Amino acid sequence: MKELIPFLRLSLPRLPWFLGGLLLAVLTVVAATGLLALSGWFITASALAGAGLIIALDVYRPAGGIRALAVGRTVARYAERIVNHEAVLRHLADLRSWLFRALSPLDPGTLARFRAADLLQRLVGDIDTLDGLFLRVITPTLTAVLTLLGGALFFGLLAPLAVLWVVAVLALAGLILPAIAVALGGRSGEARIQAAARVRERAVEGVQGLAELRVFGALPRQQAALAAAERDRAEAEIRLVRWGALGDTAAMLAGLGAVWLALWLGVGWLSQDLVTAPIVVLLVLATLGLSEAVAMLPGAYQRLGQIRTAAARLLEVAHTRPSLPEPAHPQRPDGEGSLTLEGIRLRYGNDAPWILDGVDLNLQPGRSVLVTGASGAGKTSLTAVALRLVAPQAGEARVCGIPVQSMGYTDLYDTVGVLGQETVLFADTVAANLRLARPEADDEALGEALFLAGLDDFIAALPQGLDTAVGEGGALVSGGQARRLALARLILKDAPVVILDEPFRGLDPATIERLRQRLTPWLSRRATLVIAHEPAMAPPCTAHYRLQEGRLREMVSS
Repeated sequence: MKELIPFLRLSLPRLPWFLGGLLLAVLTVVAATGLLALSGWFITASALAGAGLIIALDVYRPAGGIRALAVGRTVARYAERIVNHEAVLRHLADLRSWLFRALSPLDPGTLARFRAADLLQRLVGDIDTLDGLFLRVITPTLTAVLTLLGGALFFGLLAPLAVLWVVAVLALAGLILPAIAVALGGRSGEARIQAAARVRERAVEGVQGLAELRVFGALPRQQAALAAAERDRAEAEIRLVRWGALGDTAAMLAGLGAVWLALWLGVGWLSQDLVTAPIVVLLVLATLGLSEAVAMLPGAYQRLGQIRTAAARLLEVAHTRPSLPEPAHPQRPDGEGSLTLEGIRLRYGNDAPWILDGVDLNLQPGRSVLVTGASGAGKTSLTAVALRLVAPQAGEARVCGIPVQSMGYTDLYDTVGVLGQETVLFADTVAANLRLARPEADDEALGEALFLAGLDDFIAALPQGLDTAVGEGGALVSGGQARRLALARLILKDAPVVILDEPFRGLDPATIERLRQRLTPWLSRRATLVIAHEPAMAPPCTAHYRLQEGRLREMVSS
């Protein structure tokens, strides 16, 4: 159970909500039990009064109590649902923020340990599973405990102390049946969570790679893998349902056993004139009402296995630490932006060849350097070193004269603006995607950035202008337009150091020429590193190097 403790601590900010939901749940059970018991007492007493066995009977107060309990049960149940679900939904939102905060510092190498679809399952499915911890385990358990304690006190006031055996039977069932449910449902719950993760992985990856799967005729294999994962999930779910039905049956039998015990005891006391007939009926029906609190427990605890598995999967992510953590005492940059690579040696593995072998590069404000090279030569690795995404085996990267390993990531990324190879746009408007770089930017600033990126005419011609949706990943615009939107976002950031990795990829010659003319004045005020396959695919630079065999070789200035 230790994997659940961190989530209990994380729930403390929502404790008032959970306590309110618990109180309402107890009131609901008390009202339902009281309604059943008082109604039985009243009907029995009225029948005896009608037969002349009771001389005087006050019908008004019991009738009022029955109405109050009926209304109270309905109101308490409705309020309990609202409060508990509000508490759980807020807590789940807190957990998603907590998990995202745990993911955000991870470097690409560390993050690559997890499949993207699996992370999505943990962020969505596994966190959703944790709603059962409070709604189906903790709240029903505490409700049963409190109502049984209250029932024991109430029974002790109305009948001989032997009546506590009735409560003891219910309490024993409340201990034994959940323990059996945990033992029987644990493995099935774990299997269901693991299978659900595989289903989401297969489904998400199948959708993302649908075009490739069709082209290479692999779609049937992907469908078969998805169907197999879904069968595993369904089988685990069926086992859980079966164990749940068995637990519900056992709880019902235990409740009926307690009712029969109450009836047997009550008849004996009635024959000895220790209690009246209405009290016997009240005790029997109150026992039936209390058994409902215990009946919820087996079904709740047989799901505990999947809750624990989901919690363990979330903690696995939360406890993952980046290979390049934040420095204990980060240094903040000041002065003009600069980027220096000195003696950089980098390889991905002890037996792998050197990707970068003694690379030196010095970028000062107003200096732009173009680095070209064949695919796989290590051009993007230069960017990774500068951004502290990988740690070189030798040498040092400095931004504004400060070693990047001594800078906090926030300060580093505030100083260095990057247009990476992958174009990342979110399913939102043009303006929203641009304002990721500068949330306070007004429309005029957005327009200037779009002009420099060569998109001003295109956006102006759109009916909704800056409010036009771009779709997930820029699906509603062309590849070239998406690339220029990402470029405009970089421009809007206005960082003193700029890294452009294949900035003109997917653009036609006329658009490239227009961008070269517009970007040159803007880049002239910054320290700029441009990565490209050839000079024609880059803005004008003051120096040109070619990366070969891990070393930079100076070429004719572009």
